[in-house]
Amino acid sequence: MPSLLPFPRSYQPAAGPVATLPVTRYGIRSLTPLPFVAHKEPHFPALRIDTDSGLPRWGIGGLLPASDFTDGLVRPHEATLLPRLQRQRELVLADRGALGKPVLLTLPSLAPLRDSLPPPAGAPVVYNTPDFRYRLYPDSGTTSPLYLDGLGPLVIADGHHRAYTHAALAAEGVPGFDYIPVMLIGGEDLSINAFMRSIRTTQQPASLLTRLRDFFHVQAIPAPRPVTQAGMWLYSYRGRHYHLTRRDLTVSDTDAAWLNDTVLPPLFDITDVRTDAHINFLIPPPVVEGVYQLPEGLYEQVLLLGRPITKQRFFAEVEAGRLLPPKSTYFRPRLPSGLLVWVPQTDPEGVDRRG
Repeated sequence: MPSLLPFPRSYQPAAGPVATLPVTRYGIRSLTPLPFVAHKEPHFPALRIDTDSGLPRWGIGGLLPASDFTDGLVRPHEATLLPRLQRQRELVLADRGALGKPVLLTLPSLAPLRDSLPPPAGAPVVYNTPDFRYRLYPDSGTTSPLYLDGLGPLVIADGHHRAYTHAALAAEGVPGFDYIPVMLIGGEDLSINAFMRSIRTTQQPASLLTRLRDFFHVQAIPAPRPVTQAGMWLYSYRGRHYHLTRRDLTVSDTDAAWLNDTVLPPLFDITDVRTDAHINFLIPPPVVEGVYQLPEGLYEQVLLLGRPITKQRFFAEVEAGRLLPPKSTYFRPRLPSGLLVWVPQTDPEGVDRRG
């Protein structure tokens, strides 16, 4: 099992309330002057996430060797989108390994580690979103490596492309990629949602609905309401809404895998969701009074939104060594970009000084 290493140096906004975070999508080193405060002593940043209801959620940040991602100590949970890997590679090479947010990792429970540490210290950065209040503390009270033995499989929840781009460049010997910044949040503090699929098609609604009946029981509904069980999908097309229930419930595949393998090829000629430009994956829309608030501008596209995978099934799939299809999961809360930033320190000869 990996050992989490302290940051020798990390960057974050100045302590106190922060209304907006710096845009880091196009690179960190191009931000001039660098709009962050550097923490230069070894440290594990601690994250507290509050919501309007429920107990606060907890996370801890640090570094893992890139080799942990290639030798199986840190596991992926879904296949990557090939075009995004290429874009990620171009970006991080231009930025020499800097990242605007850590890779989000999860495991069945982080409570044993959390309970073994003192309360976080230092004045936090406080950043609010409509759903979450993030408090990032610079110091979790220890500087010794944190051993993760006995906590269960360590899994990428968000950041597959960042993680495996860095790991591949480290394996190639490119300076600045030997360590990957991560934030650990236990499964008890994360929820799993499902991405919404939007598919461009010119098929007529009546014809497409007839073809869908080969795979699903079809129930018309007056509004786009969430599905209630596994094996169901919300289907919306040109202002009409339906609940689709899979006819064959003996299939052991996850709903997303079954849809990709069984439905998308014959109905939409989509055989690889990683590369096909006709399908897109969108953050699930909000639900107001039991109805999805579907995005505007998608009237002419087929929208499919299924039931999220359960945490029990999620970790069972990981333990079995199976990969979920791309964009099978949408974990919340996610880490906002620009809250905790990693900038590898390299000298002119390219030696990674880790701070």
